[in-house]
Amino acid sequence: MTKKQTISYQEYIDSVPVNIEAIIRSFDIELDKNSSLPEGVLGEISKEGDRYKISIKKTDHYYRKRFTMAHELGHFVLHKDKIGNGIDDSENYRPVRRIDTVAGELEESEANNFAANILMPEDLVIRYAKERGVLDGNAKEKDEALQEIATAFQVSKAAMKIRINGLKQKILTN
Repeated sequence: MTKKQTISYQEYIDSVPVNIEAIIRSFDIELDKNSSLPEGVLGEISKEGDRYKISIKKTDHYYRKRFTMAHELGHFVLHKDKIGNGIDDSENYRPVRRIDTVAGELEESEANNFAANILMPEDLVIRYAKERGVLDGNAKEKDEALQEIATAFQVSKAAMKIRINGLKQKILTN
């Protein structure tokens, strides 16, 4: 990663929602959000000549597309040397093996963590969770607060719940 890419990457993770499309473009990666990928394939990153391309299944909900975009970017940032001709991911973010690649389960887990961290930056999630009292009150209030935060970050409620649970101790102590 060049210094320019590091700087441009960081400038996008200080606001909600994180502009994942701008981050992808800051790496000069082509983005196709409306790809006709085969059944069971959510997204892929492929190399075409000297350029990389992220393709996302056109029929997915926008929040799912955002996570898939971030996941594929994770492969680029973390596993560029393992992309080969490309990496394609199933609905559970597992390699489909339609494209020749050496990426496996470890790389998929790392790309998922990257996606969660970039779309839901720790400091912003902690701030929103504290402000909205997501860990306080009754179950209905917590659920409404969780949905409100997920909507603000443009991620699924399930993804935000996992992220907040992972940060629970920091939310309670900060």
